[in-house]
Amino acid sequence: MELLAEEIRKNGYIYKFFKRGSKTLVYEQVEPDSNRIVAWEVFKIKVDKPKVVFGIQLNEREIFPGNEDFGKWAWAHSDYDSAMRKFQIIEDSDE
Repeated sequence: MELLAEEIRKNGYIYKFFKRGSKTLVYEQVEPDSNRIVAWEVFKIKVDKPKVVFGIQLNEREIFPGNEDFGKWAWAHSDYDSAMRKFQIIEDSDE
């Protein structure tokens, strides 16, 4: 399985890997010009099954949440402590 990249560029930000649990990932959302952390994105680990798209074979891989996923299986926290609490809530859940 392919893991998410250490650094992802999306929506004008850089997302840098911060922490991994058994069910949860945390990425820092960073402004590219100032290198300032804007938020911590906490989300459940989701895996996309292998498939062929436009004739290209894609392996099983982790997926980064889209904008529509926030509030469902991804959350943005402007405060480090609240992000770590959300991380622990997901890790401790029975889902």
